[in-house]
Amino acid sequence: MKYQKITFVFFTLFFMTAAANNLQAAQNCDRDCLVAMMKNYLAALVKGDPKAVPFDEDAKFTENTVILPLGEGLWVTASGGPTEFQIYAADPVTQQVAAIVVMQENNHANVLLGARLALRRGRIAEAEHHAIRDASLLTMPNLQKPRPGLLEDVSAADRTQRGQMLDIGLAYYDALVLNDGSLTPFAAECERRENGGVSVGGARPEPKPESKPKPESKPKPVELNPGAAGNPEMMKLGMAIAAAPNTCEGQLTAGVFSYISEIRNRRLLVIDEQKGLVVGFSNLFHDSKLKTAKINGVEMPLYQGVFNMPSMHIFKIRQGKIYEIEATGLVLPYGIRTGWE
Repeated sequence: MKYQKITFVFFTLFFMTAAANNLQAAQNCDRDCLVAMMKNYLAALVKGDPKAVPFDEDAKFTENTVILPLGEGLWVTASGGPTEFQIYAADPVTQQVAAIVVMQENNHANVLLGARLALRRGRIAEAEHHAIRDASLLTMPNLQKPRPGLLEDVSAADRTQRGQMLDIGLAYYDALVLNDGSLTPFAAECERRENGGVSVGGARPEPKPESKPKPESKPKPVELNPGAAGNPEMMKLGMAIAAAPNTCEGQLTAGVFSYISEIRNRRLLVIDEQKGLVVGFSNLFHDSKLKTAKINGVEMPLYQGVFNMPSMHIFKIRQGKIYEIEATGLVLPYGIRTGWE
């Protein structure tokens, strides 16, 4: 009798454990499931219907760092999209998915949206929006289609171990704030785009054989955003970038971003091993205390402005190096928190 009771208890526990494991497996999303969840979420945004996707009862939602009730923010204003510009990164291990897409709101204005979802038991427990609104987004050529490298799978031979991908993503923030590009393994052809503008890398125009730069000529400012034309501070930044090497490593080492005083709330939340993508969120502080810095050895005035820039970066990693960076950045009041501290 005693033996029968022990056997009964054993098999009861066995089947309960097996049922719990099967339930957990059913509630976990693979990569395709996570991407589908994000696409359904974006469709629900356009409909203005949070009930169209499964939210956890304690779900947290932020838009541009502000904690909002579900149904507010873009849930009210989104009217279309996403357009053909869509980048997705999904992590079955952490059950999180992120995207950078172009949406429309109020039936005409384009919005560059960085979005993140975190699932718990198959339901959305966290939703985070970075919504960049700029009239120039409509015509920016870099926001018509994403770069092919950000969409391609990484071959087994070119994949980087998950832990190393995390380290590489975190090292980028150190390289940025310490002005030392050697801290991060960049590929020579690395290109970074921010809010649709190329801030470093990309194809260089071939110089004409007969044209030779004059010794006294100054570098032409790099135009980061057509909407910022005439802004003297953006002109300073453009001049600094023009004076620096046109490589991801060289630009950081040259000190172009010396005006960034610190980076807080560094969160590497999505590691997409299939695509070789790492997605990070951070909060860049600019206290404007540093007025000048040596850019590539030449003392130059620095960009001035007291503000924070909550940012989202998608890093494409192959063979242990960063090849592409797609980023969004919000200009918000100094000292603001991200809502995810």
